[in-house]
Amino acid sequence: MAALTLLLQLAVLLLASATINVSAWKQGRATFYGNEPWYWSIHHGSCGYGYQWPDQNTGWDIAALSDAHPEYRGSCGGCYEIKCQSSDIKDGYGQNLNRNGACRDGSSSVIVRTTDTCPCQYQNNYYSNKRWCCGDIDHFDMSVWAFQKLTDMKWGVIPIQYRRVDCGKQPDNKAYLNYDQMFPGEFPPKSQAGNRGDFDWYKYFPKGGYLNSKAGDGSGMVSVDEFLRMTGRGGSRGGDSQAQFGKK
Repeated sequence: MAALTLLLQLAVLLLASATINVSAWKQGRATFYGNEPWYWSIHHGSCGYGYQWPDQNTGWDIAALSDAHPEYRGSCGGCYEIKCQSSDIKDGYGQNLNRNGACRDGSSSVIVRTTDTCPCQYQNNYYSNKRWCCGDIDHFDMSVWAFQKLTDMKWGVIPIQYRRVDCGKQPDNKAYLNYDQMFPGEFPPKSQAGNRGDFDWYKYFPKGGYLNSKAGDGSGMVSVDEFLRMTGRGGSRGGDSQAQFGKK
């Protein structure tokens, strides 16, 4: 009997060690990027993951973590659950910003995967990075697609609650929008476009997408049909413009 009890205790300990604990909710702040893919692409992140397929991992729901964040070191590939708060928030220069009423639903949340860095010191965007990424508040630069699930782009920045979670976690109240309500995404590189045998990814581009994140002026946006022709695949098979972004 004693041996059986010991085995049961060991089994419980092993099960507990295999589970990633969900951390407590913390206060933070979030901006967004990716709506100007010719300048700031979510597919060229500092973690080196390359193109983020919309139907793999957390898809386009990714974030750049401030390099002043206490959990920044070793953060690549880690996931966070984020929800919007309707309240005031300050920027890094001490300016107060009223975000009361900014949230679509303060009880809903989105899971983002860390793929990039929001550097405090960045000369090409000095004022903005200093404003958000230097550690006055825990800060996430979310992809525009994740941000839009929580609030409208017009707000620019929102106060948030966040916590570290397992990347496979599903929120109790999952935030989502239809793909045809979202900002258009960036097509996979031509060299990778034919690697997916099912070609189901095209349904995530009901409004077309951007061919080249380095276009400089946004002129790289084309239809799905044109993109498939340019990559030698012929026309599309239709696609589902009502596919819900983030909701299977």
